[in-house]
Formats: sequence, structure tokens, C-alpha cells
Amino acid sequence: MASAAAAEAEWMERRAYARVGLLGNPSDVYGGRALSFTIADFSASVRLRPSPDLRILPHPHHDLVAFPSLPHLVSRLQSEGYYGGVRLLMAICKVFYNHCIQNNINLKDENFTLSYDTNIPRQAGLSGSSAIVCAALSCLLDFYDVRHLI
Repeated sequence: MASAAAAEAEWMERRAYARVGLLGNPSDVYGGRALSFTIADFSASVRLRPSPDLRILPHPHHDLVAFPSLPHLVSRLQSEGYYGGVRLLMAICKVFYNHCIQNNINLKDENFTLSYDTNIPRQAGLSGSSAIVCAALSCLLDFYDVRHLI
């Protein structure tokens, strides 16, 4: 019982909320201005814990790799597409690492395990992918203790 509590304590969790671009979205990408707001009822959370190998855990619902049949697989792909959060977590890890290397930010030589969860509706314009990425970046900044450098 104590070891389960200790293992749970190793996990850090960061959260980011759904976002709606009310005006100007996506002009902010091109130097424009935007007015956005968050929705507290919907969020993505990312959990990180130290581990011997770097592991990214697939979400049990959003990153399915097992199906009851071929028709179920095809149906799932037609309704949800090929995308899940694992690719987002891998992408932010790569961008974070490259940024640190390019800016001479030293990272400790330790690995981690990442997992995510979200209740943000898919393909609803609520920036669900961005929320997963922001929560993951927050975990990485704190795990490597470099938030003050970025």
C-alpha cells in the first residue's frame, strides 16, 4: 500500500484548458491580434514521472491499437481519423529538446514516462491538441527545472 502511494507521488501532473478563439483566430499566428477565452469544464492533463527509459503511454481510448474486428478498425478511423495524443507528445518532446540544444540549455540526463488524458471534445474547435501540448510542455519545463530559462 505504501509503495503504491510512493509511486503515485512520483507523478507530476499539469493541466491546460480548452480554448475558443472568439475574434482574430488564426491571425495571431501571422502577427495579428486575437481574443480568446478558456473553458474550465474542458481540459487536458499530462502526467510525467521519472523512468529508466523514455516512454510515452498511449491513451486507452484515443490511441487505440486493438480492435474487435477489421470493420471496427475502419469505422473508428472514419469517425476519429488516424490521430491521437501520442504524436503530440512526441512532437513537443522533439521541439523542447531542439530548443534547449539550440539555446545552450543543459538538460539532466534522466528519462521519463508521459501519459495524457483529456475531456475536450475532438474536432470541435476547442484547441484540444494545443491543450495536450501545453500541458506536456509544462511537465517538461518542471521536470528539467528550466522554466526560468525559456
